[in-house]
Parts: sequence; C-alpha cells; structure tokens
Amino acid sequence: MIPLYGFLEGDTMGLIVLADESDTAAVLAEKLQTSARVRIKLTGKVKLLHNGQTIDPETTVAQARMEALDRIDVVKARSR
Repeated sequence: MIPLYGFLEGDTMGLIVLADESDTAAVLAEKLQTSARVRIKLTGKVKLLHNGQTIDPETTVAQARMEALDRIDVVKARSR
C-alpha cells in the first residue's frame, strides 16, 4: 500500500488515501470522494491531478510514478 495525501475540491482538510500500485486514477478519485463524503460531495465528472498534471482515468499508480506521501487532487472536470 502506498499512502498518498488526497485533497478534494471544496473540502477543508486533506486525507490519507491508501493506494495499490494497480489502482487507476479513477479508483483513487472514488476512494477520496468516498472518504470525504461526510463533509462534501462532488457531483458530475471529476479529474485527478498529480504534481499539477491531469492523470488519465485508466492510468495506474505505478504508471503515474506515484510515491509515498505524494499529493493528489480530485477536482471537478470543467468543460470548455
């Protein structure tokens, strides 16, 4: 398990998310949203950011080269 700092747009605190190397960005986004749902619920599509870069939903933790205590952010996907 890889502990990551997770921040959900609109939440007031960060959470530790435990990730497996084979978890996808979509799975991480869901884990974070589930953990924070007591305080906030995002509706609609979301995206996951790692090091300020949007990560494709099917990219795994290993492929994105996420390491222990890296920061991830889940934000609303804005349409252009």
